[in-house]
Amino acid sequence: MINMKKNIVFITTIILFSFFYSCDFEISQSEGVDYFYIKGFNTIDTNFLKHFPKKQPEGFMQGLYSAKVDLVDSCFSPINYIVVSNYNKAKYDSIYSGFKSKSIIKLQANDTNVLLIFSYCDVMVGTDGVFKNLESKKNKYLAHHNISLKDKIPIPLFDIDQFKSNTFSGLPEDFRIYVLEAKPGKYLEDKYLRDCVCLPKKWKHGFSRGVAMSDKRHVIIYWVTVW
Repeated sequence: MINMKKNIVFITTIILFSFFYSCDFEISQSEGVDYFYIKGFNTIDTNFLKHFPKKQPEGFMQGLYSAKVDLVDSCFSPINYIVVSNYNKAKYDSIYSGFKSKSIIKLQANDTNVLLIFSYCDVMVGTDGVFKNLESKKNKYLAHHNISLKDKIPIPLFDIDQFKSNTFSGLPEDFRIYVLEAKPGKYLEDKYLRDCVCLPKKWKHGFSRGVAMSDKRHVIIYWVTVW
């Protein structure tokens, strides 16, 4: 019994570390494309990043990359790729107008009429058996919410240290979220794909990309999520 508890704690610790581990970007030159990228980052097609700045903007603040969880087959986690940048007002306004015209939907930070893509691990297969009911009440609620809104547009659940909020999206209320493209389907190799009860059948796998923008802060968050 003691060994089983130790195994649960150990495995859970590994999972949580993998879920929330993110890397800073290395600013490098890749062959043919001058994007920000993490060394070894080749999991998704760079076409998903075509709305990202091609070179490091003057106001570059942060780059985040969260990978899939490969340690536990029963756990689900998307691939998220994020760049955060601050601009002067003139530059911000010029970028804003372009994204506004290209977006397929505009969302408030606290809109609930969307699907949220987030890491989920309610069932885990360990060396001592199958462990269930591991997720928080909040995540279970979000999973139920997603299932009830099967035809809505998916966006990531944002978890950015300097822009944390209790809104539905995780961003402060002065941000507006512009989704540029979202499609269901398989866009990753099979080894990266995990099914999840937190998503409706239509959006079992897919991708979503866009920007979140704050007129107040002149900050743009470029994002893509693939699962």
